[in-house]
Amino acid sequence: MFVFGAGTALVISFVALASLWREPRFEGRPERRGRASALQRVLTNRMLEWTVRILSLGFFAVVMIASFLPLSPTETIGPVVVFVWFWVGLAFAHAFVGNLWATLSPFDTLGRLLGFDESEREPTRPYPKAWGTWPAAILLFGFVWLELVDPFAGRPGTLGFAIAGYTLITLGGMAVYGRRAWARHGEAFAVYLGLFARMAPLSRDPDGLVVWRPPLAGLAGLEPKPGLLALILVALGSTTFDGFGRSSLWGDWTGALTGLPETIAETAGLLGTILVVSGLYALAMSVAGRITGEGWHVPAVRFAHSLVPIAFAYVVAHYLSFLLIEGQLGIAALSDPFARGWNLFGTADHLVNLALLSATTIWYAQVVAIVVGHVSGVILAHDRAIAAYPQDVALRTQYALLAVMVVFTATGLLILSG
Repeated sequence: MFVFGAGTALVISFVALASLWREPRFEGRPERRGRASALQRVLTNRMLEWTVRILSLGFFAVVMIASFLPLSPTETIGPVVVFVWFWVGLAFAHAFVGNLWATLSPFDTLGRLLGFDESEREPTRPYPKAWGTWPAAILLFGFVWLELVDPFAGRPGTLGFAIAGYTLITLGGMAVYGRRAWARHGEAFAVYLGLFARMAPLSRDPDGLVVWRPPLAGLAGLEPKPGLLALILVALGSTTFDGFGRSSLWGDWTGALTGLPETIAETAGLLGTILVVSGLYALAMSVAGRITGEGWHVPAVRFAHSLVPIAFAYVVAHYLSFLLIEGQLGIAALSDPFARGWNLFGTADHLVNLALLSATTIWYAQVVAIVVGHVSGVILAHDRAIAAYPQDVALRTQYALLAVMVVFTATGLLILSG
C-alpha cells in the first residue's frame, strides 16, 4: 500500500508540474544580495568565526586522540562523533541551515594556519581540471567502505589511523594544489556536505552576507565537474546498501560468512549496489539522450543535481533513528572522552532514551522522507528540462527518469521494511 501510494504521488507530481510549471524557476535565477544589519555583522564577524574554528579544531584533536585508544567503540567518543554526529548530524544540518563545514572543517582551518592559502603563496601545481571531484569521490567511497564493511572493527585504534591518514592526504593536497582548490575538488566531506548545503534556504552572496533563497534553488547553480556524478552515486548507492545490508535477505545470503570471505562479500555488495543505482540512472539518461540526440552522458551530467535530494532523503530515512538514539551515546562520552572516569560536564551518567521514537513514528518519517526526496528530484529535473529543451521535448526526456525514480522509491521502501 505504501509503495503504491508513494509511486502514485510521484506520478501525480509529474503531471502537476507538466501542467502548472511551464517556466523555469530555479535555472538562471538572479542571485540575491544581502543587506548590512546588526545580525549580518554577527554572522560575518571574523573573531566569532575563528573562535568557532579553534573550538572545532580542538574537538577534532580530542576525537582523533580518543580514536587511537585501545578501547571498544562504546567506551570512547570517537565512533559516535565520526559516524553519528559528523556523518549523519552534519548532513541534516547542511540540508536545513547551509554550509557549516566551511567554518567547522578542521582541515580547512589547518590549511589556513599552515599557509596553504592561494592568496598567500602560489600552489606547487595547478589543480588538474580533468580530475574534477574524482579525488573526493574516491575518498568518500573509502569512508563508506570503512563504515559499512569495516573489516577492522575488532581492532581498537583503527579509526584513529583512518582519521590521521585522511588528514595527511587532505593537507598534502592543500600543500600541493592550494587550500581552496583541494577543498572544492578533493576534500570528500567538503564536496559531499556542500551538495546538501545547496538545498538549504540559507546561503551567502559574493560579499559573504547571509541571504534567503527558495529551498532546492542552490542546486540549480551546481557546476558540472568530472567525478561529481560519481560522488553523488556513491552517496546514494552506499546508503541504499546500508539499508539492504540490514535486511533479512542479505542476512540469509551472508550470515554464515566470517573473516575475509565476509569482507569480500560486503565489498562486492557495496560496489554492486552503487553500480546498480548507476546503471538505472544511466539507462534513464540513455533514453533521454536518444530523444535529444545528445547521447547518454550529456543529460546524465545535466540532471545529476536532481539526485542530491534523493541522496539526502535516503540519509534521513536510514539514519534518523540512528542519529536520535545512538547519537545519545555521545552525551555521556563528552564528559569522559578518553574513558578515564571523568565527568567534565556532568553528563557521564546519561542514559540512552530508547523510547524517544516509536517504530511507527520511524516508519512514517521514512516514508515521508523518501516521497519528499523523490518529488524534489522530479521538480529539479523538470525545471532544468524546460530551461534546456522545448516544452514537448522537455517532458519526453523525463519519462524514463520518472520511471527510475518510481523504482528507487519502491525499492527504498521495501528495503526499509526489512
